[in-house]
Order: sequence, then C-alpha cells, then structure tokens
Amino acid sequence: MVIMIIFKVKKLLKKFVFSLQEEGWKPALKKTKRKVIKILTGKSSSEFEEQVLESAKLAEPRPLEIASSDNPLVSIIIPVYNQFAYTFNCLESLSVNLSSDLAYEVIIVNDASSDETLEQLATLVTGIKILTNAENSGFIRSCNYGASQAKGQYLYFLNNDTRILENCLESLVKLIINNPQVGAVGSKLIYANSKQQEAGGIIWNSADGWNYGRLDSPEEPEYNYVRPVDYCSGASLLVPTDLFKQLGGFCQDFIPAYYEDTDLCFALRELGYQVLYQPQSNVIHYEGITSGTDLSSGIKQYQVINQTKFREKWSKVLTKHLDNDANNVPKAARRLQGKPTILVIDSYVPLYDRESGCVRLLNILKLLLNLGYSVIFFPDNGYPEQPYTSVLQQMGIEVIYGTPQRYNLEEKLIKYLPLIDGVWLCRPELCDKYMDLIRLKTKAPIIYDTIDLHFLRLKRQKDYLDPSYQNTSWSWQTYQKLELNYANQAEATVVVTEDEKQVLSSLGVKNVWIIPNIHEEISLSEKVAFDQRAGLVFIGSYNHPPNIDAVKWLCLEIMPLVWASRPDITVNLLGSNLKDEVKELASNKVIVTGYVPEVEPYFQKSRVFVAPLRFGAGMKGKIGQSLSLGLPTITTKIGAEGMGLIDHQDVLIADTDEEFARAVIELYDHRELWQKLADNSLETIKRYQPATVQTNLQALLSNLGIIAKDS
Repeated sequence: MVIMIIFKVKKLLKKFVFSLQEEGWKPALKKTKRKVIKILTGKSSSEFEEQVLESAKLAEPRPLEIASSDNPLVSIIIPVYNQFAYTFNCLESLSVNLSSDLAYEVIIVNDASSDETLEQLATLVTGIKILTNAENSGFIRSCNYGASQAKGQYLYFLNNDTRILENCLESLVKLIINNPQVGAVGSKLIYANSKQQEAGGIIWNSADGWNYGRLDSPEEPEYNYVRPVDYCSGASLLVPTDLFKQLGGFCQDFIPAYYEDTDLCFALRELGYQVLYQPQSNVIHYEGITSGTDLSSGIKQYQVINQTKFREKWSKVLTKHLDNDANNVPKAARRLQGKPTILVIDSYVPLYDRESGCVRLLNILKLLLNLGYSVIFFPDNGYPEQPYTSVLQQMGIEVIYGTPQRYNLEEKLIKYLPLIDGVWLCRPELCDKYMDLIRLKTKAPIIYDTIDLHFLRLKRQKDYLDPSYQNTSWSWQTYQKLELNYANQAEATVVVTEDEKQVLSSLGVKNVWIIPNIHEEISLSEKVAFDQRAGLVFIGSYNHPPNIDAVKWLCLEIMPLVWASRPDITVNLLGSNLKDEVKELASNKVIVTGYVPEVEPYFQKSRVFVAPLRFGAGMKGKIGQSLSLGLPTITTKIGAEGMGLIDHQDVLIADTDEEFARAVIELYDHRELWQKLADNSLETIKRYQPATVQTNLQALLSNLGIIAKDS
C-alpha cells in the first residue's frame, strides 16, 4: 500500500513538473488539483466542469459597463421581472465573455418589476437600453416589445437567470451566418451544478417536451455536435430579425409564456428553415428563478395550458414525431438529421493538416454530408484530438470518444450500432478488430476502405528499408491474406487507384470501387512567377516509412549530384512527426521545417516540388497537393502511380539518382517547361475534384442499397 502511494505521488509530481514547464503555473495547478481529488475521492472532474462551477457563483452587484454598439450586428434582448441579482450576473457574464470584435446592443425589457431592479440598473449599469412595461405583460409580450426596438440583424433572446460562457454568442452567430437556410440557433443549457439541462429539445407526437441529455454530463459526445433539432429553448436563442418579424414575433396565442419558443421553431421549419443546436454555445441556467417550477400555479401552469394549444395547432406535423418513450430518445434526438446513417471507423480523427490520407477521409465525410447522409465517426483511439474533432462536430458529424464518465469505447460503439445503416471501415487492422462485432450487432453493409494496399506497400518496402521501420509485426504475406479476407467479407471494397483495383481483381476480389484522393480547386491569392521562386520543397508525414526513405535518398544521394553544378539550390522538408534521422539531414542547403499549419506559402515560394518515392502504394496525396497548387513536380513511377500522369506532360518522372538529379536541373532552369507543367497540373487535377468523386461515391452507396434522401 505504501509503495503504491509513493509511486502515485512520484507520478503526480512528474506530471506537475512537465505541465509547469510546458503550460505554466495555472494549468499545472488545475490539472494537479483534479488528479489529487481523484486520488482522494475516486471522483474525477474536468476542466470544463470546474469552469462551470466557478462561473456559476453569483457575483455581488457593482458598477458595470456594457460595450454596446451604435451599429449592432446582434440585439441581445433580456426580459426581466424582479430578481436583480440574477439580472446583474447575466449582464456581468456578457461584459466578461463577449468578444470586442462582436458588435451588439443590450436591451433590457423591465416587465414592471416591483423590486430594486429598475433603480439598480439605472445606477450601476451603463451601455444598456432599458424598456419598461407599464404593467406586467409576461415573457412573450416583453420579448416582442424588445424585438420591435432592436437595431441588429439578429435577435438574441436571453433569460435573465443565466450566465453565458466564453464563445457563447459568437458561436451562434458564426453558425447562422455561414448557413443561410438556418432560421434559429440555440445553446447548450447547463445547471449551476455543472449537470446538463438540455442539448436541444425533443417534441413527442403528444406535444410533450423532452430535455435531451438532462442531468447527464454536458461533455458526452452525443451532446457536442451541431445538429437540427425540434426546438431550442428561448432561454438562449438567436434568430434573424427579418424572419422573426415575418412571423409576427413570438405567437401571442401562448401569452404569457411557454411553448412560444417551440412554436417559433416549428414555424421557421414550415418556412423551409432549419433550427440548429450549437454545442459550443454554453449557458448556465438557474432554471425557475422567475417563473418557479410548480406546474399547478403561477406562470408555470401555462406550460400545461399551452401544450394543449400547441398540440392542436401543429397536430398534422406532430404525426411525424415519435411516441413519448425513453427508448425512442436516441432516434428522436437525431430525427431531423440526414438519412441513412453511415458509421465511419478509422484509427483517429482526420488530422487533415498532417497526413494526406486524412485529407482524403475528411473530404469523403464532406461528400457524404453533401449527398444527404448522416455521419457518425468512431476513432479507434477514442481520443477527441483538437481542433480536428471540433471541425467534424461543427460540420454536423457525431464523433464517438471516451470521457472520464464513460470511457469504454466498445460499449459506446455497441450502443450506436442500432442507429447505423452502413459502415465505412478503414484499414485491415480495424477490420480485424471490429468486423465481427459489427456483423453480430447489425445487418448494415460494410464498405472496407483499404486506404492503400498495405501488403503491396510492405512488399515493395522490404527492398529499401530495414524491417524495424515497419509499424507492424505482420509480414506483407500476412497482410495480403488479411486484406483479401476482409475484402471478400465486405459488401464492397474501396481502393484509391485503378492499379490497385486491378491487383485485387486479379486476386479474385469482387465489387471493388475507386474512391481516390480528393483535391478541391485552390484559388491562390496571387500567382508567383518562375523567377520569383527558389528552392525545392517536399512534404509528408514522417510516421510513414516511404517518406523517410524519400528524403534520405533525396538529401544523401540525389542532391549531391545536383549540388556539384548547382550548389545554390536548397531543399525544404515540410511535414509532421519529424524523426531524428530526418532532423539530422539539416544543413545550410537542407532546411528541415517540419510541421506548418499553412503550407501554401511554402509551395508558393518554391520553384519545384520533389517526391522521390521508391516504394509505397495507393495514390500519393502530396502529388495531388502540388498539382492543385500549380507547382511543377518531379517524382518516380511509384509516386505517379494510379494518377495517369505523363512524363514531361504533367510531371517529370525519374527513377535513379542520376535521372532524378538531371530532372531537377532541367526543370529548375527551364522556364518554358516549368510553365507548361504548371498549367497542365491545374488541368490534370480536375479529374479528382469533389464533384467527380461524389458521383462515384453515390453510385457505390446506391449499389449497396444505402440511398440518401437527397440522392
């Protein structure tokens, strides 16, 4: 026991020192505090949970200045009836958390408060507009009055018994501006004890409401992606001003309050607009402060009365909704998403700025959404790496990952499988891990995405690299058996090139489809001329053995031949996951830059892209990237494989040290050849643009009977 305690203390101190060095005092102390609490109590807490608990503490009223704008984009409308302490804290959270880049105004509608509200607002708070009702008029009339006096393009209705967290309003605004067919966006509501109140609302066919995720952890993955919902609470709701006025505001049939927000959302949907839930918009809601919680008395009784009115008004629409049953919650929460649902399984979330295979997968996910499918992504490592996970979630893709509360990934996957209509399963290792489980739990067809033919890559690799470079203990022969086995078990197999399709077909695999790398047309801010460029550039992930071999061959064998006559030509090595042996290549002529978030500036200033790949398989994303940027390329037959590239027409192709060195000098010094390849590369890459690939993807899914509503 004592030994274990000493071990845990040493481990804790080691992590504290590391965090202190890398992140500073505050993050180190916070993380250490959470770990100490977990050791002492067995309970874990997250940084987000601590943030909510800290933010939920009510501050004492004090002088407060709100930075309102005379030309607001958003009008924040806060109806108020008594409870000044909560109103002050609502306003204080706005002053603390709203970005100075957001132009807004704050309109307080004082609904004939009988306490110190009006006096205190006038005394303590500047920068707000105060409207006062002569008599208590209720939530609906107060909101509509505030809206009538608003100057913003958007109306943000906010309860006074709330505190917003950072990025709350900005995330709502960004989502609605980027999606013209969205009529309203609502927030995640969280109780002051850090438990969830709701993550978008469900309406059953009986017109009963259901707070999705109530009392669960707000950090669970099912509550953290953008999705269309039946309604979002008017406690925090953003609506375009013109649409709100077009509908006549909140319907006065529901005066004084309740169901008016739900009715508005239904009316917007009837006009053809979506109502979206934005999980990045977090609001602490001290529910019931103004209206209470007793359904049999006071304002709260209108929740029951107005439910009947709502049911009668929307009776035809409600027939499409599900029965009020807890077992129906998963389907009801996703009712308005695209159908059918595709589960995509890969090793990790797409690291789109680090690996070309991840760029391809991200583009496939985008195409699935374009075709009208709902997408759920399952990273085998269970890790919601950022910003990559948030990118998917903001696209409307649900990402399954482990949390401190629920960390068993297999249990989570099993829970989701009844919702699935098709599975896109990447890599033979993941087929080995998940195919039997999927077959056991669902009849959904499986598409096996090879990414590249692993056995082919490993077979070629053995002639150039030591076996220690392999990221697996399996031989190429083992991979071949496995890949053929899973290709034959799956309803369809996906490869990235015609060459690989022919390989599998020759080995007896049926129903093979080509879904290549996808390259969007890139609009460059400026075209840099030949004589304004200098140097060679390479990019790749150095977790991938072919890339390590390529740069070593380039720098140690090819470039010395080039430097013999052209010592001025430099090489820049870009890419993630730098290894020591790559770093050791650095010199006054070889710049090892490594990972950069934006590669275009480097491509724009370089004269030639080089990809001396001696082995590998599949379509090489780096080649497609250089072509899409109009950067003339020199590669090998392996590098050009599967893309139909012609030597001296699209690229230069060379396979020996001497040939490659001559090609570098030839292309580097000849403006006409350089311009020819630059022009042709932009034309060549068009065959891999999204629209072209989307047609083939749609045909594949239709072939398996997985037909989206928009297909």
